[in-house]
Amino acid sequence: MFSGIIEESAPVVKLEQEGGNLHITMQCSFVKELKIDQSIAHSGVCLTVVKKTDTTYTVTAIKETLDKTNLEYLTLAIK
Repeated sequence: MFSGIIEESAPVVKLEQEGGNLHITMQCSFVKELKIDQSIAHSGVCLTVVKKTDTTYTVTAIKETLDKTNLEYLTLAIK
């Protein structure tokens, strides 16, 4: 069992609905260390990295995940 270590809080910079799924894009300082298909915990929910740029990464929460968690209540970070 993995007992994850919280490294950083990542502000949400983009939310995109696609059918019943939600694509969540966040910004963090260690994005260059991330790999596509890597699993990362978000508010206790493990989500897989599906896309990344130099400063952001995107994960997708499917409908079932949204139905069973509070991820549907995420909002964009205000800068």
